[in-house]
Amino acid sequence: MVDKICFIDDDDQFEIPLFLKIFGGDFDLIAGTSLEACRQAIGRRADWMPGLFVLDMYFPSGLPDEKAMEELAAHPVELPKDRVEIRQAYMNLVAVKERFKAVLGAWKQGPQGGLQLAAEVHAAYPQVPILFYSRKAVAEDVLRSMQQDGVVDVITKPTGRDDEDTLHLTLKMKGAIASRFHVALDPGIRPRMAEIRKAVGLIMEEVNFFNPA
Repeated sequence: MVDKICFIDDDDQFEIPLFLKIFGGDFDLIAGTSLEACRQAIGRRADWMPGLFVLDMYFPSGLPDEKAMEELAAHPVELPKDRVEIRQAYMNLVAVKERFKAVLGAWKQGPQGGLQLAAEVHAAYPQVPILFYSRKAVAEDVLRSMQQDGVVDVITKPTGRDDEDTLHLTLKMKGAIASRFHVALDPGIRPRMAEIRKAVGLIMEEVNFFNPA
């Protein structure tokens, strides 16, 4: 029997077609840009129930901020040539990170959107495990997500220099990613999640202690 996976990602131009292309031969897939779209697709297939939900983590939590987007367009980032000097290269990195955060904010993209989506998925399908498949998640996002009910794993999406390179890297890592899907599909992992969440909770207490809001 082929394992069934439901994939939810807000990008139906690249991410969803890529996922279907890479993993469609190994799993029985349904994909959509929202939980509701996937629920409708599931309802159209008799006796079809996902064994695993795979979710994008940086998911929209609201409508884009048009004013913020206009301000970003009016002030593009112009990086000085770093001349391979460590200090300038580091300053360039800081500038790019700040710009990236501003762009994500303007588009209302962040881990809170993915965590809310996971909560909605868990409420609708409490017996189905959830795995985050994210390109932008940082360590703290991973810790936060592992405290969420239903979440059993977080995988980083392979990322290349462009779409073609990303496709090549994803194909290269297909076996490793698919094996993580199979682990998440195994019912034996679920009883261990309470223990994992307790450990993650202790780690988050340390993170919050050393990085107070």
